[in-house]
Amino acid sequence: MEIAIATVSPPIRRILVCQYRTCTKDGSGEVLRAFQQQEIANVTVEACGCLGLCGSGPIVVVLPDNIYYWRINPNKVQEIIEAHLLGNKAIASMMHPRLHSV
Repeated sequence: MEIAIATVSPPIRRILVCQYRTCTKDGSGEVLRAFQQQEIANVTVEACGCLGLCGSGPIVVVLPDNIYYWRINPNKVQEIIEAHLLGNKAIASMMHPRLHSV
């Protein structure tokens, strides 16, 4: 007798990178490109409009985790990928203080 084993796909994460006025002025285009240059399993990277945190950008949101990272530059992208997306550990020092109590 065979027993069927259900396979569960890993959760799909979405990375949103704000591309609105202030974030764009602060370099969010380069942040978006840095994420897009990496191939990360089960993760999509998308440009998005204003996230309502103008002046704190560039803003990067990891969904469905609902983690908002602020003042992100291309140098911080690899750390987000390694710690959060691959290691499943949010980076408290990069989380937006108005939205996360760290």
